[in-house]
Amino acid sequence: MASYGYQYGTSARELEPEVRAPKRTPKSKKVANTKKSKKAKEIKSKKYQDKVKAQEARVARTNFAILMVIILGSILLLMYRNVKIRESFAGVQSLSKEVTSLGKENGQIAVNIQNNLNLNNIESIAASSLGMQKLSSKQTVYINLDTKDYTEISQKSIVKESKPNLVQRAINWLVDFF
Repeated sequence: MASYGYQYGTSARELEPEVRAPKRTPKSKKVANTKKSKKAKEIKSKKYQDKVKAQEARVARTNFAILMVIILGSILLLMYRNVKIRESFAGVQSLSKEVTSLGKENGQIAVNIQNNLNLNNIESIAASSLGMQKLSSKQTVYINLDTKDYTEISQKSIVKESKPNLVQRAINWLVDFF
């Protein structure tokens, strides 16, 4: 309420506002509001934590899946490498068997060649297969050759021509000039 009476001092008088500010709520209501706000904050915090946990779980599952793919790929790579090694080893084994068999065959062929190069075998094959016979004394013809050797001596001498040097050319020019 405004008083219109005398005022002491030099300061201006304060007017009371037409609208009064609402009264403060009692402490018991504040406590209730703070409990509600704490619960709301806890709920928001719990929702946020749930989202974070769900995101962490997704990341963990993704990391686990990637790790499993890498491990599986490594195992498959090792298996492929072992298969290639075994195929190569089998190829080497088959080639070594082929080499030994070819070596045996070469040895047998060498023995056959040695047997066929024997003069007695050659004579028997020539007589039986080709119908050849040894020469008789009637078929032998003897020729008398002079035992003297004939050689010719060349009268021409071989002269190697060389280019005359500067001094020889000068001398030849002078001789030809006079």
